[in-house]
Amino acid sequence: MRHFPGHIFLHVAAALVLVASIPPGTSGQMVRGRLLDTDGTAGVGGAMVMLVDVSGSAVDGTLTPGDGLFRLSAPRPGKYRLKAERIGYATTLSEYFDVGAGETVRIDVSASVEAISLEGIEASGERRCGMDSREGVKLARVWDEARKALAAAAWTQERGYYQYEMRNLRQHLEPEGKLISEQRSYNSSYVKTPYVSRPADSLVEGGFARITGEESLYWAPDAEVLLSDAFLATHCFSLKTDEDKAPGRIGLKFEPQSGRVTPDIGGVLWMERGTSHLKRLDFSYRNMDYPGSMGTTGAGGTLEFEALPNGTWIVDSWRIRMPHWGMRTSPLTGKEVTFLEAIVVQGGDVVKVHGDRGTVLEAELGGGIAGVILDSLRTGLRGARVFVEGTGIESVTDAEGKFALGGLEPGLYSVSFTHPYLEPFGYTPEPFEVRVSANAKTPSQVSISAPSVAGITRGMCRDVERPEPPVEAGRKIPIDGILVGRVTGPAGNPVPNATVRILSTHYDLVSSEGRVNLRSGRTGVQVTTNASGYYRACWVPVDTPLDVAVVETGSGANTGGLGAADLRTGEHQVVINPREPLGRLDLEVGGR
Repeated sequence: MRHFPGHIFLHVAAALVLVASIPPGTSGQMVRGRLLDTDGTAGVGGAMVMLVDVSGSAVDGTLTPGDGLFRLSAPRPGKYRLKAERIGYATTLSEYFDVGAGETVRIDVSASVEAISLEGIEASGERRCGMDSREGVKLARVWDEARKALAAAAWTQERGYYQYEMRNLRQHLEPEGKLISEQRSYNSSYVKTPYVSRPADSLVEGGFARITGEESLYWAPDAEVLLSDAFLATHCFSLKTDEDKAPGRIGLKFEPQSGRVTPDIGGVLWMERGTSHLKRLDFSYRNMDYPGSMGTTGAGGTLEFEALPNGTWIVDSWRIRMPHWGMRTSPLTGKEVTFLEAIVVQGGDVVKVHGDRGTVLEAELGGGIAGVILDSLRTGLRGARVFVEGTGIESVTDAEGKFALGGLEPGLYSVSFTHPYLEPFGYTPEPFEVRVSANAKTPSQVSISAPSVAGITRGMCRDVERPEPPVEAGRKIPIDGILVGRVTGPAGNPVPNATVRILSTHYDLVSSEGRVNLRSGRTGVQVTTNASGYYRACWVPVDTPLDVAVVETGSGANTGGLGAADLRTGEHQVVINPREPLGRLDLEVGGR
């Protein structure tokens, strides 16, 4: 298992400012009312209602609940009007009205029913720097719908409208994308906002990343950043479509202005054409001073948006990918060179959202792998433990051999399994690779054939070097045997890391001074039990007595010339049949 120094940090963002609003109660002027449908009979929820002064600036705003009621605060007496915005609908504006000192004004507004669709809008290649509603009708139309969702997300998180249970994730991936390790943690206590950020001006001026010899810091954007004047003034916008990767969606693409050298981001805000709902932000880092070829590592991230009851919006999932590099000596030049060691992925997911009426969202986290394990008779293998290497994710097969692994990020995984019938042989099946695809509607499906005992026997010693066989009476003794077993204590508990020694005695005739003498010698191997107390010894003699014992750890690796006094638990003897070269001998220690 590789370990990586914890010098990469992630700062992710939450929208904390919607408009220059005045907290309720700081002024005596109030505007109350209700947003109604065109018939004037039913309230309209999920709309942002703003109090706008004569300069066009919003001085307060709120999202309407299901009954359409709202209450806004005017900072001073004056002339105002109401502005109501709903995602996917045209904006509604009231007539101007006067608000006197300390006065509470009641105004009901009928919402517009003109639907706004993004259907038919195509990318034209037109590129605008800064965002202004006068720049490009198509571009402004898409931006206006994106802005509504971002503003709703900003308002939701600023007010602490909900409480959230969170899952935090940190992964280390090989440069090719295969999982090395993964850590997950869950916040059992509620948090006010799921996503917290640096101020927009700080990010735009100081950069979205800072790379030094001591640390690598990355920051992600949020609703407030994307809505800010500083961000809009330093980025160019265009429209983008991609029916292969984002079918049915229109993208609002942004890039840093030409000439910017500060570490920055570019990306795409993806929206549903039919509903105008903001679904996802994909972004990557720009102007990064990475060593060597590190600039091609795909450093960046994603944010996913989710609509909640009453028209509120949150970022319910986010990821950021960060390169991690190391140093090694070049075999060609002998000099120290930088290389991409891993990709670190850090992020979070909203598990549950709680409102004043209970749970309003319970997420389904990640993709999955499902399948079946079959034995040599093609029958489901019950009781196998299936696990994803590098994670704590595992499952046990049912009576039909079926299993399911959930909560997986898109990527390439190594999956393996164990079963009680495999343990005595010290056999671990080769892991198989499974790819979990993004946005898959069903789990990745696999079918695994468990090996038969005969198949295990044939392959279980392939990774063990075959030694030179001992010689007896001028002939080589066959060493085709495999001996397996388990070491347990007096109570039957497994004994891990025990040293098991297997010895054989061979004889030879030696001529000396006209006399023939019989000479004996001992050779053998020693192996160590695994965590479950099982051992496996390969290439041991067949058709000859084997003396097997558990010896004291550290008693020496030399197996030659040892007598019974060296065997701490006494010897057990076994002979392996050459026609059935797999033998088994269980041993008990500490029983006498």
